[in-house]
Amino acid sequence: MKILYTADLHGRYNLYKQLIELAEKEAVNIIIIGGDILPKDCPFEDSLKIQRQFIKETLYPMFTKFKEAHPKVRIYTMMGNDDWSINMDLLKEMEKKGLIGLLHRRVHQLEEHFFIMGYSCVPLTIFSVKDWERLDNKEQKIPKDTYLPCISTQKGIIIDIDINKWLNSHKTVKQELEEIAKLAIPKRTIYVMHAPPYGTALDVLYDGTHAGSKAIKEFILEYQPLLTLHGHIHESPTMSGKYMEIIGETICINPGQHIEKLQAVIFELPDILNKIKYFCEISARKPQWLSKD
Repeated sequence: MKILYTADLHGRYNLYKQLIELAEKEAVNIIIIGGDILPKDCPFEDSLKIQRQFIKETLYPMFTKFKEAHPKVRIYTMMGNDDWSINMDLLKEMEKKGLIGLLHRRVHQLEEHFFIMGYSCVPLTIFSVKDWERLDNKEQKIPKDTYLPCISTQKGIIIDIDINKWLNSHKTVKQELEEIAKLAIPKRTIYVMHAPPYGTALDVLYDGTHAGSKAIKEFILEYQPLLTLHGHIHESPTMSGKYMEIIGETICINPGQHIEKLQAVIFELPDILNKIKYFCEISARKPQWLSKD
């Protein structure tokens, strides 16, 4: 089973086009897009409408055409922290038509022995869209300056919400992951988690600091899933020089992303490490990962 994984396409048509071309060229069985699938480079006040329009006018026809040509190829996806959650209804319609499988907190069987599920939420960021943001754990503090936090509703974008009320009305990332762990057998499951694990080669910002999730790192250490796929920190592979890290027995991957050239990985189950290719904006290079030691 050959699987193509990428994330953080942010509604860029050129990246989606490259994704489809790569899937066809490599004859993959499954495509996984791990969050932040909709446009963000647009006027903020129009972003909800523009994202909705992108699903209707670009994503729907593109995936329809692809599925007509490749009916056996499955596409799994989910939203990320830059995607307004109120537009999920359109993605659910696409799922009902068999175009995609939605991953957030849902389990899908890949084949007899393997499963996949996703988790869209990320720890608190400096950005305004809060639909998918949560406290990482009960110890995380809410900043006093909250940079115009907003959420999406049926009435549109609500600006400058009470961030304390919003975050405290939801479970933490750690609490939700504890629930997720009960839904599948971790050692047979691929977890698509938009945020990468904290303090690894997968969550390095341009300034060298780490911005991943401590709760996700703890989840990986405790449950040792088969494989975790991440995104969110686009520049991390460039900064750390690595797109893969092995934590215990778990393979963890963040391919990063570029605005012009698709960054992605293709691997095969069950022999992931020996059959993986990395595609990046600089050049195709051999797999790199940190040792288990």
